[in-house]
Amino acid sequence: SADELANRIVRCIGIWETNRGENNPNPKESTLDTVAGVHASMATVEQATMPYAIGAFKKHKKLRDGANPPLTMKEINAAEARCVAVVTLLDLVKKASLKGNDVDTFIKNNASKISDTGLSNDDVKTMFSAFSDQIKINKSHDDEKQKISQKLKDHNLSNLEKKKLKEALDQISKRKKLEKTLEQIFEQQKKDYFKKTMDAIIPERDRLGLGLGSLKAYIEKPDKWGENRAGWQRKAVTAMPEDVAKRIESVAVSNNGTALAILVIQDRVNFQLGKKPLPNEDEIVKTVATQNNPLEKNYGENVWKTYHRLYP
Repeated sequence: SADELANRIVRCIGIWETNRGENNPNPKESTLDTVAGVHASMATVEQATMPYAIGAFKKHKKLRDGANPPLTMKEINAAEARCVAVVTLLDLVKKASLKGNDVDTFIKNNASKISDTGLSNDDVKTMFSAFSDQIKINKSHDDEKQKISQKLKDHNLSNLEKKKLKEALDQISKRKKLEKTLEQIFEQQKKDYFKKTMDAIIPERDRLGLGLGSLKAYIEKPDKWGENRAGWQRKAVTAMPEDVAKRIESVAVSNNGTALAILVIQDRVNFQLGKKPLPNEDEIVKTVATQNNPLEKNYGENVWKTYHRLYP
């Protein structure tokens, strides 16, 4: 049935997101620290961010009514407006930082934009510092790329060494730092290399509460910086009156963290089942799963592998 198919897909997405290789999800928040001081996602099977949750609440009255007291559309729309305002503010901070603008002057000139988010002036100052750290992370990749390019000019390198260097260069161009590969090339101890790299890129005093593990993830995959945007959005909604964020989250994490995913996935499954000709089961699973995280390479295929293992 459509319901059974949706439940299966939710289970498999949950396993891929929260408990890979096992037979059931383990709903939990994102483990990455963010400069906002809160995690980007809630403890749901799909690690739902605040904008994702709000989208589901807008569409499904059942979710709104599940809160205590029930959430109104006015509250949901206001929460959505805050999330949008955060994106606008972050974009303004980015532009101001690149121009070297003074943070206090920025705060004075953008009081209404800051007010729209519900965040504080101190939060804005943290955003400025965080953007500086992000620039340092991106620069570290450019510096590493330059070092490898220079080393490639060494005529005494063996073909194997050149091949490894070119592979590392290619990966860095994709914004993925191959710490292990670089360790093999330059014969450095991984632990010492990692600590030295962290200290060189962002000294501990400038890490804005990011633990080494989280900092390592941001440095290896700068695209993960988007977690910080989601963190700010969650913090902005948390600052709303009447415990709007808590009421949203209480529903989101219910039913073992599946409350949002079940309704969202059911809609996607029904859409696929309405197609003519009817897609195959594997096509439906892959398509529906990919919609959950379209930016992750092979996401649908990986969810399908779990699905096929549990439902052969």
